[in-house]
Amino acid sequence: MVTRTPIPVRRAQREIANNLSLARRQQRVTVELLADRAGISVPTLRRLLNEGAGSLENYLRVASILGLLDGAVKATDPLNTPMGRLRADEDTPQRVRR
Repeated sequence: MVTRTPIPVRRAQREIANNLSLARRQQRVTVELLADRAGISVPTLRRLLNEGAGSLENYLRVASILGLLDGAVKATDPLNTPMGRLRADEDTPQRVRR
């Protein structure tokens, strides 16, 4: 089943792409060198930087090369959310069963 990408997700993809592109330019790294270091093709990197289109693995590879990987990991820490902080004191189950 093919569904459209929600608008907030598309917006986030473009914003992340812009951030990665800016970091690349600030560090004066060429697209070709970044693609080589990340182990991805130049066209794939261009799509990632221009549209935010690509796999999570490729995003993380590029973020790692640009020194942004730790920030990406911290951004997904549930303790950085209001709900996560509220639930931090509760007993969190190891897994959720049906």
